[in-house]
Amino acid sequence: MKTLILFIGSLVVLLLMDEIAYSQSKMAYINAGDECIQRNDPFCGINNYRLALEYEEDASLCFKIGSAEKLLHNYASSITWFQRCIAHQPEKEIKVKAFIEKADLQKRLGDFSSAYTSIDSLKQIDATQENTWNNLFLDYKNAEILASKKAWIEVYPESGDVNTAYSDFAPAALGDSLLYYSSLRYTLVEKNVKISTSRIASMKTDEASRAKSKILPESINMPAFNDANASISPDGKIMVFTRCLFDENGKLICALYESEFVNGKWKEAVKLSSEINPAGRTSTQPNITSNKSEGYLLFFASSKLGGLGGMDIWMSKRKSQNQYESPINLGKTVNTEKDEWSPFYDIEIDSLYYSTEKNEGLGGLDLYQIGFTSIEKNFAQCLPPPYNSGYNDLYYTRSYGENHQAFLVSNRPPAEKLNGSSCCYDIFRIQPIIPSIHTTSIQTNDSIIAFKDSSSLFENLPTEAKISSIKLNFPIRLYFDNDYPDPKSIRSNTDKEYDHLATNYLLRMNEYANQQPNDSLRNVIINFFNDSVALNFSKLREFTAQLFYLLSNSPTRLKITILGSASPLAERRYNLILSNRRIRSLENYWEKWEDDLFKKWINDKKLEIVFLPKGEDDADKSVSDQLKDTRKSIYSKEAAMERRIEIVDIEILP
Repeated sequence: MKTLILFIGSLVVLLLMDEIAYSQSKMAYINAGDECIQRNDPFCGINNYRLALEYEEDASLCFKIGSAEKLLHNYASSITWFQRCIAHQPEKEIKVKAFIEKADLQKRLGDFSSAYTSIDSLKQIDATQENTWNNLFLDYKNAEILASKKAWIEVYPESGDVNTAYSDFAPAALGDSLLYYSSLRYTLVEKNVKISTSRIASMKTDEASRAKSKILPESINMPAFNDANASISPDGKIMVFTRCLFDENGKLICALYESEFVNGKWKEAVKLSSEINPAGRTSTQPNITSNKSEGYLLFFASSKLGGLGGMDIWMSKRKSQNQYESPINLGKTVNTEKDEWSPFYDIEIDSLYYSTEKNEGLGGLDLYQIGFTSIEKNFAQCLPPPYNSGYNDLYYTRSYGENHQAFLVSNRPPAEKLNGSSCCYDIFRIQPIIPSIHTTSIQTNDSIIAFKDSSSLFENLPTEAKISSIKLNFPIRLYFDNDYPDPKSIRSNTDKEYDHLATNYLLRMNEYANQQPNDSLRNVIINFFNDSVALNFSKLREFTAQLFYLLSNSPTRLKITILGSASPLAERRYNLILSNRRIRSLENYWEKWEDDLFKKWINDKKLEIVFLPKGEDDADKSVSDQLKDTRKSIYSKEAAMERRIEIVDIEILP
C-alpha cells in the first residue's frame, strides 16, 4: 500500500512539474512576443506567438496574432485571427475588442456590408453601449459614401531609386524636378550590429537628367542620429528637418533643426528652441513655408504639453535665423485626443493638409484638408480616393511654379514589401486627370437622375449623418467672369442664375488662354478652368441634388452660409455690392431649380441662406488692381481665383 501511495504521489508531482514547465514555456514565448511588439517589431511578435500557439490555442493569443498582423497591414490574415479569437468564446471584453477590430478591417478592405454585420454583433454582445455602436455605424456610412467618390487624380509609385522594400517617406518637392526625401534603407553599425537608420537624400525627377539619389552631407545627416523629414521653404533657402536619438529608456525622441542654403551648400544644422523642442517630448515632421504677408511659417507635429492629446499640429512664425515665436496649437478643428501627423500648408489655395485616424475615414491614417484662414471656424474634410485608401496615407506635399509636383506617402499596394507584408511606406506621385469641360451641363434633370441612381447610401442615413456627408465636399468654390453678373451695375441684386453664368464663363476658356504670354501660363489657366471652375460647378450640382433630397424627405430646417469675394480691380464699396450679386445668383439658381421648390422652401423658412459678402477684403494683396494691365488684373489665374463665392457651412436649425 505504501509503495502504491508513493508511486501515485510521485506521478502527481511529475505531472505538476510538467504543467509548470509547460506553462512557463508558453508564457515565455508570449512575453517575448509582447516585448517584440513594444519594440515595434511585429514580425518577431508573430513568430513568438506562433511558438506559444503550439502549446495551446486560446482567445487572447489569437487576438495578439491578429493585432500583430494588422500592424503589418496583412488585413485578410488579421481578420482570420480575430475570427478565431471570437470562435473560442472569450470573455466579453476580448470579444468586443475582436469585433471592433474585425469591423475596422472589413471597412479598410471596402467590405462595408460585413462591417455592418460586425457592428450588429457588438449590439448583441453589449447593449449598454448602443449609442457607441450607432455612432460607429454612422461613421462607417460616411466612410462608405466617401469611398464611392473619386478625385480626378491618379496616384502611382514614384520611379527611379526613390522607393525600396524599406520605408521611404517625407517627400519635399522643390520646383519641377527636385525631390528631397527620407529613407530607412541605410544602416548604422553599432557593436557589430547593423541598425536600420533613416537618412535624408535628394534626387532629380525630370526624365532627361534622372540620376541615382544622393545622400545629403554630414551637416544634415549626422552618423549617430536618425535624420529625416526634411522640409524646404518654397524659395529654397531654408531646411527644417527632424533629428532623432534613443534615450536611456529606449524611447526615440525627435527634435527639429534648421539649416540655411548658402553658396550652394547646406550649412551646419542648428537645433531650434526648447519651446519647439521641449525636453523628453518629440517634435517632428516639419513644414517650413510662407503665407507671403507674414514671412516664414513653421508647422510641425509634436507631443509637447498643452495639446489635445497624443501628437498635435502646431504652428510658429519665424522671426529670424533659427529664431521662432512661441508655437500655437491649431485647436480642435484639426487636433483630437488621437495623433495628428505630417502637416502641409498649401499657400496657393490657403489649405492645411494633415493626417489622422478617424472612424469616418477609409481606414488607418487618412489625409484631411481644412481652410487655414479662420481655421477655428472651418470644417476638416477627409479626402476621397485615391488620395486616401484603406491603408495609411500621409505626407501630402507639393511644390510651386508652372509645372509643380505633388506627392503623398502610403503603404497601400503596390508599395514595395518586406518579408511579404505591406509593412513599409513608398512615395507616390499625384497626377491630375484633366476632365473635359464638355462634361459640364446646365440641365438640372441630369443631376437629380444621376443622384437618384447612386443615392441608396445617402437616403439610409439619419439627418445628422446626411449633413456630415454633405460637408465632405466643402468648401464648394464657384467662380465668376470679371465683373459678372451685371457688369458696371450698382445694384446689390440680380436676376441672373449661376448655372448660366458658369456655362458662359467656361465658354471663354480659350479667350483667357490666348491672353497668356507663354505656353506654360496658357496651361495654367486651362487647368484652372477644368480643375476649379468646371469641377466646382459639378460639385454644386451634386450638392443641390443632395439638398433637394434632404428637404423633400424631412421636416428639417437648414441654414447655408455663403461667402462672396471679388478681385481688387474696382473700389472696395463696389466690390462688396458685386460679391452680394454673386451670392444672389446662386440663390436664383436654386429658386429656379426643379419647378421652383427651393423658392417655396426659402419663403417658408425651411431653407435659410446667409449672405456674407466680403468683396476684396480677403483678396491676395499681390493680385493686380491695374485696369490697364488686364492680363494680370483680369486674365491671370491669381485674379480669377479671387472672383468667387464659397459654400462654407450647412447646419440644422432648431
